[in-house]
Amino acid sequence: MIGLSNLLPRLPVGKRKKSALRSSVAGTLSRFTRETDGNMSILALSGSMVMLVFGGVGIDMIYSEVQRTKLQNTLDRAVLAAANLDQELDPELVVHEYFAAMNMEDALSSVTVDQGLSHRIVNAQAERDVGANFLQMLGVDVLHTEGEATAEERIANVEISMVLDISGSMGSNNKIGNLRNAATDFVETVIKEDDSGLTTINVVPYNATVNLGSTVASYYDLEDSHDYSNCGVFPSGAFNTTTLDPTQEIGRLAHFDPWSTSTSNTPNHRSWCADDDYGAIMVHSSDETALTTHIASLGAGGNTAIDLGMKWGVALLDPSARPVVSSMISDGLIVGEASGRPAAYTAEDAIKIAVVMTDGMNTTQYDLKNQFKYGMSDLWIDDRGDNNPGNDRFSLQVRDWSGSSNDVWYWERYRNDGWSSRYRGNPDGGGNARQMTNAEVFARWGTRGYARKFYRKPYEDNWFSYNTYRNVYYAYEATVGGNSADARLSTICQAARDQDITIFAIGFEAPTRGQDAMRDCASSPAHYFAVDGLEISDAFQQIARTINQLRLTQ
Repeated sequence: MIGLSNLLPRLPVGKRKKSALRSSVAGTLSRFTRETDGNMSILALSGSMVMLVFGGVGIDMIYSEVQRTKLQNTLDRAVLAAANLDQELDPELVVHEYFAAMNMEDALSSVTVDQGLSHRIVNAQAERDVGANFLQMLGVDVLHTEGEATAEERIANVEISMVLDISGSMGSNNKIGNLRNAATDFVETVIKEDDSGLTTINVVPYNATVNLGSTVASYYDLEDSHDYSNCGVFPSGAFNTTTLDPTQEIGRLAHFDPWSTSTSNTPNHRSWCADDDYGAIMVHSSDETALTTHIASLGAGGNTAIDLGMKWGVALLDPSARPVVSSMISDGLIVGEASGRPAAYTAEDAIKIAVVMTDGMNTTQYDLKNQFKYGMSDLWIDDRGDNNPGNDRFSLQVRDWSGSSNDVWYWERYRNDGWSSRYRGNPDGGGNARQMTNAEVFARWGTRGYARKFYRKPYEDNWFSYNTYRNVYYAYEATVGGNSADARLSTICQAARDQDITIFAIGFEAPTRGQDAMRDCASSPAHYFAVDGLEISDAFQQIARTINQLRLTQ
């Protein structure tokens, strides 16, 4: 290295003193440039400054990442909580509360919620600017952080009860046809092939009664007063709960027809409770073809008992029906995938839905009077030893003197002959005659036809009073009035809602009282539909789409 002293110009002798100080400074500088111990080079100093700057940048970046992580964690926790179907608060409010608790509410930029009957999807986005320190030396004042999170909860298994009005008024204006089309489309929409879950449907048609049908009746303990038909009756207290224990005896509605006046020996009337499988209940079926075929068979006739329809509809969603479903699975009547249904009300992967509709309002319900519902009748039959009902012979005991031989029978086949021909001291057929049960009698004739055939002539011949004749003519009695049925319906709907069964209710061209009953039954005003004509299909489709949106992804 060239010393600084060598760079100074040579001076004349006279001027050397003046330059002595200058020479001393130059020497000192020259020595400084040759020394290295305890000193920093210009390059090292520059490098240190660069390292200091970048170290500060790293600190700014780490702090920014800490804030971003905090933002994202808050987002994740908030949307998970908000998407939980068990929490009842507004999902957007839940997200905001999480951010407020972290003093970050100003960072929340958007919250979107997509929810339906069996799903909830919550998306949230947040962003925040973090002030820079060292980066300001590079012209960067803030660092931008942002995050996004989505949480989704869906129901895996869906249980549905369709409670369908098939009363007589449904026969007008093709309402029954519109219902069949709407219910068929509903089934085709909600029954889907899906490995992640299963939808099963109970079909509960109702008019004045609910017909269990021969299949379902065999899995419940119906009273054994007769086996002509399979309709249950319930005390009012049964509507306080959704539970229906299949091992507990259920009252059986009498088999009778209150309207027919036919006196033919061959039964030709339609019973108050169907004596076949017409309008029978279907239980937890996932067979689209079987369901739609059954719906297509429904007609219109009879009074209206919405309360009975709902009792059975919600009972088949209640866990108490599980033994019935299990037995039907074992018997090959329900798919094995339905095992464990109806699910517990607390099951997180299941949803229970009842869809009930009516075009009318609750009317009076009837049953036979106890004196005609049970036990033996006063009618005797000689069936002539064959299976031809047309030649059966009948006689009515019009006087029974216990312990006496003075009993009197009215021989119906001689009704137009003289008094002595009509009344005998023994039944027609003698020892071949047998006493008929009340159940057997009213399965053969309507109450009015029975009275006209066997009691009218003895009444005219003064064997019976008019009241006796009239009592048989009206052998049935009202058991539940319209107002009481409305109260029972309201009670069972409340019991269902208390168990988180979602109820959709449809008033289909129904009168005011029927619409009020449906509105009262529905889970909320949004779950009630008042429709006319073809609008019933729109209502069923809207319900079906709501159910189908959130299918089985857990």
